[in-house]
Amino acid sequence: MFWYDNWIGDVPLRYKFPRLFDLTESKERTVEEMSRLGWEEEGLAWVWRRRLLAWEYESLRECSALVNNIVLQVNIHDAWKWLLDPSRGYSVRESYRYLTLSGITLDRDRVDDVWLKHIPTKVSLMVWRLLRNRLPTRDNLLRRGVIQANAATCATGCDVSETAEHLFFNCAFSSRLWTDTRVWLGIYDVSPGNPRDHFQQFTKMAGMPRTSYLYLKIIWCAAVWVIWKERNNRVFQNTVATPYSLIEKVKLYSFLWLKSKQVSFGYSLHDW
Repeated sequence: MFWYDNWIGDVPLRYKFPRLFDLTESKERTVEEMSRLGWEEEGLAWVWRRRLLAWEYESLRECSALVNNIVLQVNIHDAWKWLLDPSRGYSVRESYRYLTLSGITLDRDRVDDVWLKHIPTKVSLMVWRLLRNRLPTRDNLLRRGVIQANAATCATGCDVSETAEHLFFNCAFSSRLWTDTRVWLGIYDVSPGNPRDHFQQFTKMAGMPRTSYLYLKIIWCAAVWVIWKERNNRVFQNTVATPYSLIEKVKLYSFLWLKSKQVSFGYSLHDW
């Protein structure tokens, strides 16, 4: 996949050129399709939701220059290769040796932060899947062949591809919910669209005391849980909640999860 797979450079192109990815109508095309249509600046591979601004066109120019250096060999088929041992291939022994002797250290914050005793296990599991892009959003369902391309747009009816980034942070209803949440907390910032970065920034807000981190994690998990539930209600129940009811649900879940474990952060029920 041109945008999703890590086929050029260190990261997928959707992370390297997030603005182009947000604007393109060709999110689900393969590298071969983009090359065949022409990925030069004025090529037919680029189809946009609107006319590009000057700085966005500069980003397109950079992306086009990057992929133009790639030469596709039409007579050679792709194949999987185990880089630790290209000649003999994969083995459990070499995998174990690599993991235990290579000195790799895990980012424990990203591994463990979502498994909180204050949050229901099903919510922690949903957050864990979100941070790894493993939720059944429509772009993932399309990639797995569950749905067709014409059914991959956002469940809210905004005609944008339903990716995790879009659904949870950029869609009109989720963006409104995050704004209402920040207003409720008295926090003002510009949030990233990537789930991991958003989680890290929101839960470890600069200038906030460390004692507030757990409190903010619970609120963040409550917000994404409300967004996911609302998305599923729109898909399966054909119901649409108001922005006011959604922010009230975030407050309610946050309060109930904190209260269930008798956690005190210096806030009273009246404050909530």
